[in-house]
Amino acid sequence: MFYVNTFVWTYDPRKISGGHNPKLPFITYEYQDNAFYALDEAVGEKDVLIEKSRDMGASWICLTMFQWRWVFKRMQSFMMVSRKEGLVDGAGDSLFAHVDFINKGLPKWLMPQHRRLKLKLLNNENGSKIEGESTTDNIGRGGRRTAMLIDEFAAFEQGGWDVLSATADNTNTRIFNSTPNGTANAFYAQRQKGTARLRFHWPDHPEKGEGMYEDDEGNIRSPWYDNECLRRAHPVEIATQLDIDYQGSSYPFFDPKSLNKLIGEFAREPDHVGSLFVGDNYQPNFSEDDVGPLKLWTPIHDGVPDYERDYIVGADISMGTGASESALSVVDRISGEKVGELASNQITPNRFAELAVALCRMFKGPGGRPAFLIWEATGPGRTFGRTVVEECAFGNVYYMINDQTLKKKQSDRPGWFSTGEGKKDLLSNYRDALMGKSFLNPSRKALNQATEFVYLPNGRIEHGGAAVTIDPSDKGDNHGDVVIADALCAKILRERKKSPEKAVDAGPPIMSFSWRREERKLGMQDDW
Repeated sequence: MFYVNTFVWTYDPRKISGGHNPKLPFITYEYQDNAFYALDEAVGEKDVLIEKSRDMGASWICLTMFQWRWVFKRMQSFMMVSRKEGLVDGAGDSLFAHVDFINKGLPKWLMPQHRRLKLKLLNNENGSKIEGESTTDNIGRGGRRTAMLIDEFAAFEQGGWDVLSATADNTNTRIFNSTPNGTANAFYAQRQKGTARLRFHWPDHPEKGEGMYEDDEGNIRSPWYDNECLRRAHPVEIATQLDIDYQGSSYPFFDPKSLNKLIGEFAREPDHVGSLFVGDNYQPNFSEDDVGPLKLWTPIHDGVPDYERDYIVGADISMGTGASESALSVVDRISGEKVGELASNQITPNRFAELAVALCRMFKGPGGRPAFLIWEATGPGRTFGRTVVEECAFGNVYYMINDQTLKKKQSDRPGWFSTGEGKKDLLSNYRDALMGKSFLNPSRKALNQATEFVYLPNGRIEHGGAAVTIDPSDKGDNHGDVVIADALCAKILRERKKSPEKAVDAGPPIMSFSWRREERKLGMQDDW
């Protein structure tokens, strides 16, 4: 800290009012001191995630720590990564431009003999080096590193999943530095996994937090914050640049305020919790144990719910390898109320298919007919579907209908096949059903999960919450498990609504020509 506060200079071209020099000594604040110590202790030991408001000095801290170690520590290797090469080593505000500025400000007697090449800085005296890469290169193939800075990680293309995978074996210390950019990315996933975290929020900055106060809703504000909110174009920009708000920093598909109202109005603890076992001929065996994956919001007697209803079961299927969950939802078609939910990330598609059939037979309708089953048939849903139809010989299932044609002809393919527009229609219908209260959802988990569905910059709708997998082959294109199962049930609710009864034809007006003709016909029939 003596080195930083005595020898390091930073640069801010905005600081020119009143004749100020934009070249500034790096006089650290308390939160910056704590960050320096935490990062230095983490090097060689663990990953660190920095979530921040804009303009808190996080990049300067990381790069200064690298530069200090480059000067004073032997044989150390650091990597700086950003989404474009120009952001790593280029004019203006690139990462190497920061390091070069620090080096130019040092006294000559303190600066070691060195070589500065494109994307490379070598210390000839102690063998340490700082290098740079962009995500367009073969990142991670440049050997082992003492530590690696991945700057503005939440803004990387494809969510940063390939970078996360490629760098895991290169270093023990990856510093993920970023403002939030929604939840559908690897930065948010690392945060939710519990990666050691530093939080740089604007109230911690003495200048930005000066004059802090609480508004009528209990939110922390300051004169600086009020002015910045006026300058921002959209609430999403405020959430991204200032508030460290992951939900608000993306365009939510489901209105968060409306979902919170639904949670307050309908969410409740299940009436029964337990495990579902598959018996002979895929018959259900429900065991109430308070810890199992099956939750029921309906009265049951001897493990059997009310038979006098008409049920739908929707299914979303994962690989069952511990990443995203497979989910089943049970909905009463007559009332539109969700009465059951089963979710697990440890069940294979084949086994999950058997559970789905057993659940359908548990929720029978009038005449003993099992519940109607619909599932997403892409990916692991193919294996699930084959097991349901071929091995379990279960026939009360959905067959794909082409919704894009006028005739909406049913195909011979069981299950619902997801497409870009089809998924948007599916979720839009579910959103309308929730907000219109034709679908009543008591599951707090399902409603909370809905808050994590966002519009991506390419217009797609994805779920990016805590269940996001870090499997690079998945590219963050996950299902949102329980929400998709609910949405499939809502699809059947809509398609199976009873058609309105036709109005009784009152016939032609009295004494009209048509009326007299009909009367004549009736009179002739009476004569016969």
